[in-house]
Amino acid sequence: MAVTIREYWQNLKTEYETTYKVSIFNDYNVLMQYAERFGSYLRGLMQEHPSDVDVVCALATVEQVLRHEENSIHLLEDFLESYSDELSDTDKARVYTNLAFYYNDERHIKEYDYLSVAIKLNSPYVESYRGLGLYHFSSYEDNGSIEALTKGLHAFEKGISVSNDYEISFGYAVCLFELKEYEKAKTIFEQLLPNYPNRMRLLLGIAYCDVYLGNKKQALDRLKQIKLGPDVAYYLSNDDIYDFEVFNAYYVLGEYELFLAECEKAEEDCDLSGGLYYFGLWTTNQHDRFYCEVDKQRTELLECIEDVKSVEDFDSEEEKQSYIQSWEDDLEALSTVVHKIKNENYKPVVALKLCPIYGCYLIDCLFHNF
Repeated sequence: MAVTIREYWQNLKTEYETTYKVSIFNDYNVLMQYAERFGSYLRGLMQEHPSDVDVVCALATVEQVLRHEENSIHLLEDFLESYSDELSDTDKARVYTNLAFYYNDERHIKEYDYLSVAIKLNSPYVESYRGLGLYHFSSYEDNGSIEALTKGLHAFEKGISVSNDYEISFGYAVCLFELKEYEKAKTIFEQLLPNYPNRMRLLLGIAYCDVYLGNKKQALDRLKQIKLGPDVAYYLSNDDIYDFEVFNAYYVLGEYELFLAECEKAEEDCDLSGGLYYFGLWTTNQHDRFYCEVDKQRTELLECIEDVKSVEDFDSEEEKQSYIQSWEDDLEALSTVVHKIKNENYKPVVALKLCPIYGCYLIDCLFHNF
């Protein structure tokens, strides 16, 4: 049945793309029309084959494409309730993993529950392990829980035994990096590099490992290879390298001239009002520039306070005062960091951070797996 379903969708795609010479995914209105046709075909199959896992999973993903995720959830949960006794563990793992994906907004507890069930069923799908790894890593990012980070590491590690693909291996290496296992993380990044030469996110990962391993020259060489923005060599639009990811590394390395130069290139896109930039200016003896930048920031904050005071369009006086207090807190924080840099030999600290690729882990994804 799976082959028949995929052929039907491929024929629909070909019909459009041959006529108009563009991808069916370029225009959502077009995609919606063809997804609705596909959905009608699948509903017919459902009537004939109500217990077929290929049919229900395909129909669920069509509902998701049509932005009816609640229908996707109902379809799969009802399917499990009706036919669980007839399904193999592999089929159950597939359905549970897809269900988890439909629940992945704001890390719903059911996302975790369903992924855990899929893995207990020894899911043969790498998506199950990637999904759970991402779930735990996201928890770590929110609250700094080393327990969550370690669970993420274990999920990615299990996934490698299923399929040693880029995303699962990269996620595993990222977890090692965040656990300060820099040598192990670097080894994995370097093992991926021959198959993904000049992939910017990999180069950044290797550079960060070298920063913390004390390999300054190697780190600088890698950082200078990195191109900002989308990784055009791999047609990636979801893996941009941002300015701060590079200039923060220069700061950690103590290369303050390079740090300042990169900061100033990024001035239009980045907020340079933090302590790192002021420390860089002060420690390189650019005191006039230091005072100028601080005064500029102080003036901007004072203007913001006055602007809020003059605005009447607030729901309440309490709301207005909270905005004023927020700007006043920023003003106080600025004064504090400036005083500490000048008088207390204070150096603001920044940690270099990596994260896995937060991509799709839907097994039956119309965009990625059909």
